[in-house]
Amino acid sequence: MKNTRLLLAAVLVAAMFTACGSRFSETESGLQYKFHTKSKEDPAGVGSILRLDMTYGLQDSVIFDSRMSPVPMYLELLDPEYPGDIYEGLAMMSPGDSATFVLDAVDFFLNTAGMAHIPDIIVPGDLLYFNIRLHKSMDEDGFMEDQQEMAEKQLQEMERQEMEEDGILRQYVLDENITVEPRESGLYYIEVEAGDGDRVTPGSTVSVHYEGRLLDGTVFDSSYERGEPFQFQVGLGRVIPGWDEGLTQMHVGGKARLIIPSHIGYGDRGAGDLIPPFSTLVFDVEVLEVTEQP
Repeated sequence: MKNTRLLLAAVLVAAMFTACGSRFSETESGLQYKFHTKSKEDPAGVGSILRLDMTYGLQDSVIFDSRMSPVPMYLELLDPEYPGDIYEGLAMMSPGDSATFVLDAVDFFLNTAGMAHIPDIIVPGDLLYFNIRLHKSMDEDGFMEDQQEMAEKQLQEMERQEMEEDGILRQYVLDENITVEPRESGLYYIEVEAGDGDRVTPGSTVSVHYEGRLLDGTVFDSSYERGEPFQFQVGLGRVIPGWDEGLTQMHVGGKARLIIPSHIGYGDRGAGDLIPPFSTLVFDVEVLEVTEQP
């Protein structure tokens, strides 16, 4: 999904600049610009804190996209550091505006970004295309209020996703005819085959085979496919809490299915591109060996 968004952004940026390149205006300093939307509010003043979306890159690629971050982008509007820099462009904008600015790439990375060397993909003469939408301009008090407001919205969204996860899990339990009750933590421990070997205890070093799936059946990890068991020490937080808890119910030779809600899994952050935030996970686990006991 992330790579798809980057590719789409790159295509859109390239298409826009190819179509509109001849219609850019230019300031006395040489900064090229084009406004796509223009509000009637006053421009932001130096010292203001801006909340904005920003992408920049070469004409055929995207280097940075603030929208990839789960938190808003804030930037203090400073005096221009050199003629035609990005701060000159930002000072032209008012809340509600969207615009594109074209800057010398070397000047930006060495002077504005303060990098010691330009990135490998940049060569002298390259131009950077900044696509910016300015949402809000505020003073320090306004900034604190805005952060509080954004934090409250994020909390509300997290609560909504938690409720949504709970509903999806309940429906999954019904659809799969699961009759065991969840443990106090919320873990569903379903014994598939009882083991007759050593009991797994906190501190044990175990070797297991497993397959991990999302509730829709998507497999995101499998030691079976790799052909290599996973070894770890139980109870030390080296795996997600649902695993630590579930494994201590098992014996060598045993097989079990662990249904792990996100609060004892990967939580509100998920894991990489494969496990979204607030995902209940299903693991089929087989204990092969206990090599060390505490």
